Amino acid sequence: MIELTELEHDTISELINIGVGRAASSLSEMVDQPVELTVPAISFVERFSDSELANAPTEVVSAVSQSFHGPFTGEAMLVFPEVRSLELVRSLLKVDVPLDTLTDLEQEALMEVGNIILNACLGSISNVLGEPINCSMPTFRKRETRALLDDDTAGASAATNPVLMILHVQFMLRQNDIDGYVLFVMDLESIQMLRELVRRFLANSLR
Repeated sequence: MIELTELEHDTISELINIGVGRAASSLSEMVDQPVELTVPAISFVERFSDSELANAPTEVVSAVSQSFHGPFTGEAMLVFPEVRSLELVRSLLKVDVPLDTLTDLEQEALMEVGNIILNACLGSISNVLGEPINCSMPTFRKRETRALLDDDTAGASAATNPVLMILHVQFMLRQNDIDGYVLFVMDLESIQMLRELVRRFLANSLR
């Protein structure tokens, strides 16, 4: 497992928080209400089964996924427990209807939210580190938590021994707070390249 120094970890956290801040601003404009996003924790794990998300009691999750390519490659995912994703959709769309009637709207709404958040995070990393990162169109999946990464077409998530960078994301809306996760699934080579680019950035900043 790759070990980051405290400064490297803090730098990656700051890059993500810059992106999340931009995403919150975009979401606020989209739904015409204040939306705050925070990332209280970022962790790196070798196995999805070791993550907080994998060990949560929720059995079904909704996820928006995008593959990305650049100096490092992988898959970015915005993940919510199913009930929480429907609560988010209801809050964002400002519709007061039972959760079980929102299923048809869920995919479209979450893909838009996921596209905003994932692109903002990757865009922040790209801009600050000075490296282009290209993203695919978002896709939607709903499945049991333990099978979240079981997809032969999912890029890095199908690689041997992927490393996961997991962000715990809190959505603070007018009505309630909703917790979700952002996953960056990369192979070890890509994680090492990300670390190297962060090291270069820090070295240049200290000159």
